[in-house]
Amino acid sequence: MPIRHITRTKRRLTFLCTAIVVALALDYALYPFGETSAPKFDHAQNGVWLAFDFAQGKAKETPSHLAMRMHTEGFQDLYFLVRYIGESGRLRFDIHASAQKFNEKLRESDPSLRRFAWVYVGNARGITGVDIARPEIRDRIANECAKLINDGFDGIHLDYEICSDGDADFLKLLDAIRARTSGHPLSVATPMWLPSPLGAYGWSEAYFALVAAHSDQIVVMAYDSALYFPRHYSWLLRQQCWRVPRAAAGINCRILIGVPSYEDGGLSHHPRAENLRVALRAVREGLIDNPNANRVDGVALFADYSTDADEWATWRHDWR
Repeated sequence: MPIRHITRTKRRLTFLCTAIVVALALDYALYPFGETSAPKFDHAQNGVWLAFDFAQGKAKETPSHLAMRMHTEGFQDLYFLVRYIGESGRLRFDIHASAQKFNEKLRESDPSLRRFAWVYVGNARGITGVDIARPEIRDRIANECAKLINDGFDGIHLDYEICSDGDADFLKLLDAIRARTSGHPLSVATPMWLPSPLGAYGWSEAYFALVAAHSDQIVVMAYDSALYFPRHYSWLLRQQCWRVPRAAAGINCRILIGVPSYEDGGLSHHPRAENLRVALRAVREGLIDNPNANRVDGVALFADYSTDADEWATWRHDWR
């Protein structure tokens, strides 16, 4: 091959590679472009994760002020962290007395708000090493959830991590909790839908359908995706809006899409891609012409304690 032809080919390849890099850099810096034409799907039935201090009675904010703020911002379901289940299957901290007082005051302030006890259960891949394959552990967790209902919580919000696709023991745990908290909603914080090769990190539609049949509400934790481009994260959020409600079709289970309002995180969270503006826009676009959009009550904000003034402004402008 003539040297001149080789040189010309190298120049073309260099130009092509440079153009691709520039295009990706611009897309990374500028996406999303402008305002979306997608309508707002807010029905004031959103969820929000809140700090443990509220249940302890140590928060600077009074229950009446919290209730007014939550109502004004369009939240219906409030997930109050009651810390975590230890290896024994029991709650690590006793918050029952303070939770009873707090629930009573918040109920008096606004009975329309649904107060959930947010219970973290970590397995060997999570933090606390709880083995839900053991029936006695599942029974103890269910008993702890029943106590929280007696403390005045309207329902249980179960955060079991890290749950692989198809985990049969998790379904048994859901059944055990429902049996002990009959008549009270059971909400589940779930991983995102991910393609089948990634079953260790996300769920298939088939497993979402099973979990929906064993619970009353699914809240997709649509963050910590490890994606670094806003456009890719937006695509993944739109997939959640289609695939999870479709999986729950014909099942009496409501859906919320969890959206991030935090900056600090590990390698799985890149704030330039995963932020409230990108997430809310993606949810709105994901619900357009969606035959199962009526199964989605709204979004869930993660979290109240990490949302700054600019993010609250984004919340009101882009969702409310």
